[in-house]
Amino acid sequence: MTRDFDFAKLVQKYQNKTAIVDNGRAYNYGELADKVAAVYKAHQFNAPYVVLIAQSNLTFISQFLAIHKAGCVPVVVNQREAPQLDTLLSAIDWQWLDDCAVSKKKPITRSNLLFLGMTSGTTGTPKFYQRDWLSWQLGFKQCEKAFEMTDYAGVMTTSPMATSLGLHSLLLSLYLGKTFYCYTRQQQQQLTSATLVYTVPIFMTAKYRGWADDAQVKGVVSCGGELTPSLVRDWHRLYPQQALYELYGASETSLIAFQNLMHGKKVNQVGRLFADVELTFTNQHITVASPYLFSGYLGSTQKITFVETDDVGDYQDEQLFVYGRASDVINHGGNKIYPSQLETILQTITTAAVVFGVPDSTYGEKIVAMVVTNKPLDKLQMVMAEQTPAYKRPSQYIFVSEIPKTKQQKISRTQLALRYVAGEWT
Repeated sequence: MTRDFDFAKLVQKYQNKTAIVDNGRAYNYGELADKVAAVYKAHQFNAPYVVLIAQSNLTFISQFLAIHKAGCVPVVVNQREAPQLDTLLSAIDWQWLDDCAVSKKKPITRSNLLFLGMTSGTTGTPKFYQRDWLSWQLGFKQCEKAFEMTDYAGVMTTSPMATSLGLHSLLLSLYLGKTFYCYTRQQQQQLTSATLVYTVPIFMTAKYRGWADDAQVKGVVSCGGELTPSLVRDWHRLYPQQALYELYGASETSLIAFQNLMHGKKVNQVGRLFADVELTFTNQHITVASPYLFSGYLGSTQKITFVETDDVGDYQDEQLFVYGRASDVINHGGNKIYPSQLETILQTITTAAVVFGVPDSTYGEKIVAMVVTNKPLDKLQMVMAEQTPAYKRPSQYIFVSEIPKTKQQKISRTQLALRYVAGEWT
């Protein structure tokens, strides 16, 4: 088990196998190594951290690997994040990849970090997290077993390369000698081998799921958000030939739990723990210890031995249940209301639904439901009255054509609440 990522060893192992398919063209591991060498030769690396813009294509992959070849740490960002970098990276010596012009080269002290990635900022100020190779290498072996990856020659992800899931899928594919298919919504590949797709729930909805119609998609791993029982039922109806799994984890924790959804899903259940994961609960607040944890946020030198998540749940009969984010729990008259439980009910009779709390002078917070549906208000109220006690029922329903999402295509109850308070919905 190595502490440092070594692409050259993967090339030796998988030389003539197809590594990347981009825009319909295939490149084997040897050809990818040549692309990496060309990028490396064309640049001088004068700082230990090198920033590059994430793209789902061969160019980005070659750049990422070339930065490692130089002994530097890639800092992966989106274009829109560029204006924040002077502030967020002020504590380190860094440069843009495009600024690596030919000049006097400084000696680089090799780091065992795999990359720096930026958090979405959905639950607070964006910051950079550090990921090392060994934690992911151990996790890749777990993924190979949990998701039966020997059955697949290809891997694809619908997530951008600036996300933890996007990079995880890419490096998992390279580590296991698979074919990685570059994907964008504008450039959907014609798959040529049995492929496992790593995705998020939003990309499994009607608006985004065109990729799933490819006959070579033989399996799907959903992560990065709650997969509802109704969505699982719809998926099995639409794609009965595909294996379906769920992965519960985060950028900081990587792997926590998983489950095979062949026979459907129970409400709030996210499956059994990956090997060597240990959980503790404080007032149902989940804390994770495992060998798959990240290396801390940029600027922190403290060794990470556990991660306190923002999720609440419990563990029973060797299965983990997650009820939602602690920051999303609604305090309604002293009662803790978990939005996901109400959403599960509403989603059986609507196209989409999200529940969140907003300040209320009488109850502390009132319960608001935002729905996409053509059903009348009294129908929604009747169903909720049949299935929930009075104190759990929404006091207001907001009818919209689509649930608003963040730039990362996620639903943020916190942001919806802020927009409500600002008077966006009356």
